[in-house]
Parts: sequence; C-alpha cells; structure tokens
Amino acid sequence: MSKYKDFDGFDEFDDFGREDEAVNLKPYLKICLKNWKRILIYALCGALFGIMIGFSTPKQYTCKAIVAPELATRGTTSGGLSSLASLAGINMNTLALTDAMHPDLYPEVIKSTSFAISLFDTPVDVTVKNSVVHTDLYDYMVNYYKRPWWGAVTAFPHVAYDWVKTLFRGKDEFDDAEGYASMDTLRLTKQQEMVAKALSKNISAAVEKKTYVLALKVVMQDKLVAAQVANAVISKLQAFVVDYRTEKARENVEYYERIYDETRSEYLEAQRAYARYSDTHSALVSQSARVQLKHLENEAQLRYQIYNQTAQNLLAARAKVQQESPVLVIVQPGFAPHYGKPSKVKLGILWFLLAGALGAWITIRKEKPEEEKNHQEAE
Repeated sequence: MSKYKDFDGFDEFDDFGREDEAVNLKPYLKICLKNWKRILIYALCGALFGIMIGFSTPKQYTCKAIVAPELATRGTTSGGLSSLASLAGINMNTLALTDAMHPDLYPEVIKSTSFAISLFDTPVDVTVKNSVVHTDLYDYMVNYYKRPWWGAVTAFPHVAYDWVKTLFRGKDEFDDAEGYASMDTLRLTKQQEMVAKALSKNISAAVEKKTYVLALKVVMQDKLVAAQVANAVISKLQAFVVDYRTEKARENVEYYERIYDETRSEYLEAQRAYARYSDTHSALVSQSARVQLKHLENEAQLRYQIYNQTAQNLLAARAKVQQESPVLVIVQPGFAPHYGKPSKVKLGILWFLLAGALGAWITIRKEKPEEEKNHQEAE
C-alpha cells in the first residue's frame, strides 16, 4: 500500500519505479550459456588474431635512466623570502637561474633533430642470430630495424607518389646519397630525415618539476642497443650543456692564450735585447751607455710583469671553465631490459576476452530474451 493515502494513483507509480530499477541479467546469462560454442569461436578467433599481431609486431625494449642536473643560481635567497614564495607557489630557485638552458628545456633538446643527428655515429652492438655485429646507430636504424608488415602497406601511397614524381622530374642525386659521412645538416636526405625522426620518436625525456630530475626513456628493438643509446644520450646531453654553460669562459681562455703568447714573445725579445746590449757595452763606462742599459733592463722587467700577469689571468680563466662546467649526476644509468613489448601471451589473452565479449553482445542482440519478446508482442 502506498504512503500517499489521499491519492491511490501513487501506488501504481511506486510499483512502476521499483520494477524499472531492477535489471534482470538471468535471461542474458541463459542466452550466453546456451550459445557458448558460438561465443567460444569468437574468442578463439580473437586470440588467434592477437597472437598473429604479436608475431607480426617487432618486440620493443624500453630502457630507462634517471639524471639529476646541477642548477646555476645567482645566489641563495633568504629563508623568510623563500618560505613566503613557496606559500605562493613560486620556486625561488627557478627565478634565480642565470642561464637560458633551464632543465625544463632538456626534453626539447633531446627531441630536436640536431640532437638526433649527433647520435648517428654512436657505436652499438646488435645481436643477429646469436652473433654480435659492431656498427653505428645510423646503420642499425637503416639495416637492422624491423618494421611490421602493415607499415609497408601504409607507406605504399608515399612510395607510389615518389615513384610517379621521379617519372616527371627525374631523380635527385642528393636524395640518392647514402649514409651520413658527407651529410649536409641544412639539407638532409630522405633517409637521414627518416632516421632522425625515428630516433626523436624513440627517445623521450620528462622533468620532475620540483627536483628537476630528468627521466630518460629509450625504446629500441635490441635490448643492448637501448641501453647503449640511453647512456650515449646522457653523454651527449652533458656535453651539450657543458658547451653552452662554458662558452663564455672558453672564449676568455682563448683570448688569454693569445695575449699570453704575445706577452711571452715580447718579454723574451726584450730580455734578448738587454742581454745583447749588455754584452757589447760591458767595457764602456759612458753615461749614455749606462742609461741605455738601464732602459733596456727596465723594459725587460716591465715586459716580464705583463707576461706574469697574463699567465695568472690565463690560469684563472682555465679554472673558471672548470668551475662553470655543470654536473649531471647519473642516478640510474641505462641497463639492458630483460622483457620487451608486446607480449604474445598477453595479446592473445586480451584479444580472447575482447572477442568473447563481442561474440556475447552479438549473440544477445540476435536472440533477445523471452521477456523482451513478450513485452514487444504485448505492445
């Protein structure tokens, strides 16, 4: 009986709502059990398809490395100001950075084409039929990197377009060039551009915003190559950052080296002039000879002081280069991973479940429950 005593129509309304809220799954389960063979066929076909994809897809190995970069700051901020800034969500260490090469830009540097080109000559060891081949990364990407069969299908339109274009325009001798020995960085060949894009795609990095720890990830089809490339990326990145941060200091070293060579030559020449005049006028006692000898001695002494000061400046400039050189602390170097993706077993199980669910849905759609059929007939 309804709680709305004054209006009996609510009894029917309440019963209708309670009936609609309950969903009876038993009829659907009966249909699936009744047609389990058909659903099993769907699932087995899905598993077969997944295993076929697993065998057709080259296995990829992911190597991860962690690097902690050193930050260059203008100076330390006071504790109170730093605390107030942290409450406002401002990182004072970030504001104090003096150079434009902030760690947040390291992932962009790694993804750049120029950085990928710098990795072409990286030596790698490729495992081919239980033997190891020593080559470089460019040769590995061109001759040893496998593509799935559908990659050739999707690339066919581009290949056909290039072939038709060569019929009308002729071949470009520049694009026919192979390798990277005589590479023009301003005009890459198609092969060089493809290798650079593939490397930029397979090498990625991310920076943790608070600590600026750089997480590097390299994906390759050879586990040993993945580790070697990851360590090479760290070395190349360190060299890039060091070159940027010490560029001004190295220019100062070159300048002081030139001044040092000049002042040294001038000092030696003044010393030789003083020695020659002293030897040829040692027996003379004239006042003019003594004055000239004293002048040459003072000149040699002055050249020596300049030469000595330049030598000190050169040593200070060289020490400045060492001081400005940043350090990338390798928290975790690249190691060859043991397992790769995709797993044929996992793909088979995944497609088995997906195809089984699809088969059950199709079966239920074809054979509706008896209650639903009766409801439609009643309407």
